[in-house]
Amino acid sequence: MNVIQNFWKNKTLRNVSIIILVVIILLTLPRVFAPANASEATTKAPAEVISIELTETIEASGSLQAQPFASLSWKTNGVVESVNVEVGDFVKKGDVLLILQPDSTSASIISAQADLITAQEDLEDVLSSGTGLAQAAIDLKEAQEDYDKAVNYLKYLQTDQNVPQTLYTAKLVQTRNGWEYKYESKNFKGPAPKEWILDAENDLALKKGLLEDAQRDYDRLLAGEESNEVLAARAKVDAAQTTVNSLYIIAPFDGQVLSVDNRVGDSVDANELSVNMANLNQLYVETQVDESDIANVKLGNQAEVTLDALNGVVFTGQVTSINPVGEVVSGLVKYSVRVDLDKVDEEVFLPLGATANVTIQITDATATLAVPITTIHNDSQGEYVLVIQNDGTTKRVEIVSGAIVDDYVAVSGDLQSGETLKINDGTSFSAPNPFGGGE
Repeated sequence: MNVIQNFWKNKTLRNVSIIILVVIILLTLPRVFAPANASEATTKAPAEVISIELTETIEASGSLQAQPFASLSWKTNGVVESVNVEVGDFVKKGDVLLILQPDSTSASIISAQADLITAQEDLEDVLSSGTGLAQAAIDLKEAQEDYDKAVNYLKYLQTDQNVPQTLYTAKLVQTRNGWEYKYESKNFKGPAPKEWILDAENDLALKKGLLEDAQRDYDRLLAGEESNEVLAARAKVDAAQTTVNSLYIIAPFDGQVLSVDNRVGDSVDANELSVNMANLNQLYVETQVDESDIANVKLGNQAEVTLDALNGVVFTGQVTSINPVGEVVSGLVKYSVRVDLDKVDEEVFLPLGATANVTIQITDATATLAVPITTIHNDSQGEYVLVIQNDGTTKRVEIVSGAIVDDYVAVSGDLQSGETLKINDGTSFSAPNPFGGGE
């Protein structure tokens, strides 16, 4: 320690040591920066103009949804007796997924089970009797006979020239008791009076209406539509079944079970969530498109969708609906656009509700020229590239830059595919301002 203290007290030795240290650092610097300079030199190799296929797209975001989707909750309190499904199971509409212990629920549900059995038996009795259809058949037969008679009678009056008739006349004659009317009748045959024909036509119209009513009643019962008696019996069955169904979680459509929140023995409350299920064959994303872009979106536009929750997976689909009424979102007017996805491989994990990034293709792919970002120069006159000519000299070519695709920029200008460009070793490229204006 004394040696070190003496060293730093010696001004001459200290100055010499500092000078030696500075020389070592200066000798080392070229080696430290040599790799960076070499790397920079390699990046300045000439680049070429290429041709790429470019499509015009609109980007938006939304969330992955399924239709139909259902969150199924309990209708009453109780204890879970059985769980008939697991996550991932496919179920059919009407399948019973979970059941409560009947004695763990209210007395009204237990009573409804007995009422349901009685109501079902009563309905079977009504349906098996067939009295409604039999009576309808009799009524139809009688209505048909009455109609046929009315048709024949009208035809007879209209065509027969020898219709029996009676002519009644009254004469005023003098008797011992004074003047009296004497009535006489005369039978004859001839064409029917117009009044008779009119009455017959009206009667036929009435008989036709009655026949049509009878035919409708018969057809309704024959096709299985119930009479009032059957309707009343079925209503009792439906009411009892609705109460009994409080014991169950029932699938409302064909689909796949996404989650099951209950286990056997769990105590549950009314309105408590039990099962989530969806039809994953019908996926869609509803996204919001800016008012500046919505006019370019059309029904049937193809789209690609990626999910933040799934790296590397790209879904395809198309625009199926566009809401023409906008809404203000964060101060901007947006329009809802729905994209239905094409059928997805069943083995792909589908996280419903995940953030979905949507790219809607609004034009077909067209060929365009593109140059590396590193070849674009900017000055007061605008953007340009330097084309390396055969003699090694460079020629300035004015360009207008467009979309950026990976490390390339789509450009328009007096360029040819395959031309060699000089790398920009000065200013860096600035992407075009989408809102216009200067740099």
